[in-house]
Amino acid sequence: MILLSSIAGCKKNLTIREPVYAQNFETNSTENITAVTGWGQTLENWVHSFHGTKVLGEFNNTLVTIKVYRLPPHNMVYVGFDFYAHDAWEGNKKSVNGIVDVWNIRVNNQYQLSTTFSNTPNNKQSYPDWIGVDIPAPPRGNSIDTLLPGVCTYKDRFNGSSKYRISFTRPHKDSVFVLQLNDALQGNTCDKSWSIDNLIVEAITN
Repeated sequence: MILLSSIAGCKKNLTIREPVYAQNFETNSTENITAVTGWGQTLENWVHSFHGTKVLGEFNNTLVTIKVYRLPPHNMVYVGFDFYAHDAWEGNKKSVNGIVDVWNIRVNNQYQLSTTFSNTPNNKQSYPDWIGVDIPAPPRGNSIDTLLPGVCTYKDRFNGSSKYRISFTRPHKDSVFVLQLNDALQGNTCDKSWSIDNLIVEAITN
């Protein structure tokens, strides 16, 4: 009886992770995804080929919203995806309008991260931290691949894009999960842009 009670007690405290969304964009599917520019234009056909894979992008001055419905009962959510910073990102460089290359993550209207990335040698970046937190990181800091071509301005460079694996876990109980990614990049899509790939969302109960 003591043994059975111990087993039951352990099971009661198990963490359950249930995948609720996975998308690698190889089928060009963008169901439940919208992309709207800062000028209010709704974009279409924004799955592109990049370095042998399909990615969601490339974006500049765009809000991307991904909705996942009918999540099971849970109290946490895990999110993971690959992020590509293409071309001439300038990190924490400032202009008269403020920092030039801000990028944000929100979950159900709550900020998860507001940061910067840099592909230029003389400009540091905030990632993996928030803007203004701790000491800025070096250009391409915490990236998992820096030997990728650019897509426009840096298209002829072997290190024109940087790849990051971004992941986080946070409290979440709603049956609808809303992930929003947006930037305030200065310049146009050829100057700098971003893409994502291999998006995973898991509902966690513990």
